[in-house]
Amino acid sequence: MKKIAITNQKGGCGKTTTAINLAGALAEAGKKTLVIDLDPQAHASFGLNRSNISMDGSIYNVLTDDPDKNRPINQCIVSVMVNLDIIPSNILLSTIEQELKDKEDAISKLHLALDMSRIVYDYVIIDCPPNLGFLTFNALRASDQVIVPIDMSAFSLMGVGKLLGMLELIKIKIFHAPQVNALATLYDKRTKYSQYMYDEIHAFFKDQLLTTTIRMNVDLKKAAAKGVCVTHYNKDSIGAKDYIALSQELLKADDTSEFEKVFNSETAPAVPAETILPASGFRPNAFEAIETTLTASDFSIGIPEISGSQSESVSIMTEEPIKKPFGIEFIFNIEAPEARDVYIVGDFNSWKPSKECRLSRLENGRWEKVLGLDHGRYKYKFIVDGEWVVDSINKEREQNQHGTFDSILSL
Repeated sequence: MKKIAITNQKGGCGKTTTAINLAGALAEAGKKTLVIDLDPQAHASFGLNRSNISMDGSIYNVLTDDPDKNRPINQCIVSVMVNLDIIPSNILLSTIEQELKDKEDAISKLHLALDMSRIVYDYVIIDCPPNLGFLTFNALRASDQVIVPIDMSAFSLMGVGKLLGMLELIKIKIFHAPQVNALATLYDKRTKYSQYMYDEIHAFFKDQLLTTTIRMNVDLKKAAAKGVCVTHYNKDSIGAKDYIALSQELLKADDTSEFEKVFNSETAPAVPAETILPASGFRPNAFEAIETTLTASDFSIGIPEISGSQSESVSIMTEEPIKKPFGIEFIFNIEAPEARDVYIVGDFNSWKPSKECRLSRLENGRWEKVLGLDHGRYKYKFIVDGEWVVDSINKEREQNQHGTFDSILSL
């Protein structure tokens, strides 16, 4: 069961339109699909003609801890058409953040509800509210993939950096990193400005931009007004063709991913773990992860600004490696006199901050950590008081799946 969150804090970018019509196209392709309307405005519920469902059977009832209102997820599912169901929303959902404030695992409520349920779907499409609050965090935590619809307007890329920062925050807090893809929407081939904005989006997201482009089409609005998917309203329309193309692109990518997973598992040699450890004795999976308890209050305000570039107050210096007969001891250095905690993370330790990869503070305000690494190529970052930063001295960098950059270390 693959879970896809459709999110962008900017309104009017085709987010709900994408959630409804991607789900409809997947259903038309024979994939059993569930839409979760996670927006208190209930636009996806309206767009699928399921906004007048009982107030006692919505996504709010799935997430609430109130024993009188809580319902199993299967009791809140409403049929839309063949292969397509929805868990509708209503205004009660706007109270859920305050209700769950300070409770453990608050941002994992949706993830846990789906994980513990016995529902069986090929795809779950989560329509998020147009903000970066508690509900959006729940969607990102529950999802395997995040699709960011971006329209061809001057404000299209504003705030995307904050969304990518949220994904980095989830990665550091709970070690969950969904795949991220951008989707160009409301494209009008008649205007040069649309092409200009598309080029800007492509330059920002590069390979993370989906090949399919959603063109402007009045049938998308007409279908929503009728409460049906565009493939059901007019399968020959441009809108229907675009969302069918999008569904086919995702299905093809998922089929390829599954093939590679099976192929790798069948062809990988059965080698004892001890024989593939680096010669230095460094064990990437031996670190004990930091225990982190997350509550709603952790994410309602004060989300740290996370970027792919280093702030002016912190400079990072990496020393030359010390070569050893059986591997390399690499000294990581960072000058951060005001920092409280500094970690070094990368693909050499599964990107998990732990006590073993915490840097030691020196008297001169610098932090230092020596790691034993095998010869190879590594991606890494520093975490300075919860902010992910690249090595400002090391100019070798590579864009990651979140749209930010990782430093590259070659030994």
